Formats: sequence, C-alpha cells, structure tokens
Amino acid sequence: MTYLRVSYLEAQNLTLQKCFEKVHTFSSQFFSFLTSSCLFLALNSALVVTIGFVLYNTEISLVILTAAFSVTLSVYTLNRVTDKTEDSINRPEVGVNYSKYYLLVSLAGFAFSLGIGLIEGISLVFVLAFPLLGGFFYSVRFSRRIPRLKEVVGVKSILVSANWALSGSVLPALMKPVDIELVLLVFIYIFFSLLVNTVIFDVLDLNGDKVGGVKTIPFVLGSRRTKLFLILVNSCLVGWLIYSASRSLFLSCMPALVFGVLYGYLMIGYFMANRFKRKLAELLIDGEWIPLAAILSVFFR
Repeated sequence: MTYLRVSYLEAQNLTLQKCFEKVHTFSSQFFSFLTSSCLFLALNSALVVTIGFVLYNTEISLVILTAAFSVTLSVYTLNRVTDKTEDSINRPEVGVNYSKYYLLVSLAGFAFSLGIGLIEGISLVFVLAFPLLGGFFYSVRFSRRIPRLKEVVGVKSILVSANWALSGSVLPALMKPVDIELVLLVFIYIFFSLLVNTVIFDVLDLNGDKVGGVKTIPFVLGSRRTKLFLILVNSCLVGWLIYSASRSLFLSCMPALVFGVLYGYLMIGYFMANRFKRKLAELLIDGEWIPLAAILSVFFR
C-alpha cells in the first residue's frame, strides 16, 4: 500500500511539473509575441493615456485609447523595419526577415489612427501627427550626409519620452477643458518617468546601438555617470510630488504617483547592475504603467 501511495504521489508530481512547464512555455512564447510585434508597447501607450484621463478626472474615451494604441503600434513597427542592424544584436529573437509585414502593420496603424483623428476632430489629428512624424524622422535616413534623429546624442531618449508624454497629457485634455497647469504637470511626470525607462533600455542596448551608429546618453556618459543621471532625473519627480501636494493637486492619486517614483528607483538600481536581463526589462520597465494605471483606476479615481 505504501509503495502504491508513493507511486501515485510521484505520478501526480510529474503531471503537475509537466503542466507548469507547458504553462511557462506558453506564457514565454505569448509574451515574446507581444513584445516582438510591439503590441505590448502599444497597450502600455494606451495605459499612459488612461492615466492622463484619471488624473484629470475625465471620463475615459475608448476612441482616444484606440487612437493612442494604433499610433504607437505604427511608430514602433516602423522601427522594426529601420532598426534591423541594432535589433539583430539587441533583440535577436525579433524576426528581421519580416520587414514587409512590419511595414504593412505600420501603414495600417497610421491609416487607422489618422482615420480616427479625422472623425473625432482636427485637434486630435495634430496631436496624433506629432509622434507619427517624429517617429518617421527619428527612424528613416533621407541622406547619408544627414543623420537620423536617433543618431544625434540624447535625441533618441528625449523624443521617445516627449512623444509618450504628449499623448498622455494632451489626448485626455481634448475631451474637456483642462487647466494648462495640470496638462504641464502631467506631461512632466510622464516625460521624466519615460526618460528613466528609455535610458535604462539604452544601457541594455548599448552594443547594438554602437553598431548601428546610435549615440545614446549611456554611450557618451558611461556606466557610472549614466546611473547618476538616472537618479537625478527620477529625483526631479520627488520635487514634482512636493510641488503638486503643496498646490493640493492630484491628492487622491498621490499614493499611486509616489509608487511610480519609487518604482523608478528600483528599476535603476536593479537593471544598472543586471544589464543582460533584457526580457525581464521589457516586462518590468515597459510594463510599469500596468500596475500604476490599475492603482489609479481602481482605488484613487
């Protein structure tokens, strides 16, 4: 009886182990698909806009979120076409032979977001056009004598952060009048948060960027000074929190906003010491906006 009981338990453990392995394999492949296809980035772009809606205490518009999702998908799939050299080193799992499919997705996303803008109003078109045009000039080389914007020191990180911050702060403000001070504050919070995130990825992507001729902030500053730069940038958000609290702004959302700042320090400390964990970075850094949007939407609306 004891032998049969042990054999039964061993069979159960083996079955559970196989189930866990299948779940792990599926989740890993699913997440790889989301990141390689830029769907994860597009989702997080929509979440950034959601955060803007919540901070303004404005009803969330699914149309605006869809436009933000589409324009981000368009810009980043275009990058997959233009950044094959860098991606072959930084992200070898991305299919560099699928350029024509990425281009089709980029064009479809561009057309869809533009269509939404034309239906909803000309002001939305202008806001959506900024990341589209910025992404185009950022990625595409028009002449060997004229560098892409991403090849100018620091422009890569600043432009990416500004694009996301513009969408997150201005798109929700199109739904109802919002005080300009609030718009500027939301822009600054998202901009500095994204600047930390993009520079951390620049550290992780340093080898590929060097080959591709992209002169990022870590390329110029080096490891130690880049870490100090990141701490300084994230500390600017501490000043942002103090200013907003002194003005009695976003008080109900403060716990979530403080969480975002502390999260930034954790990411700086961890990934500056573990530079080769890019997959984990895509989950924790790109996915920063998932818990932040959830906390804001559920508890502090």
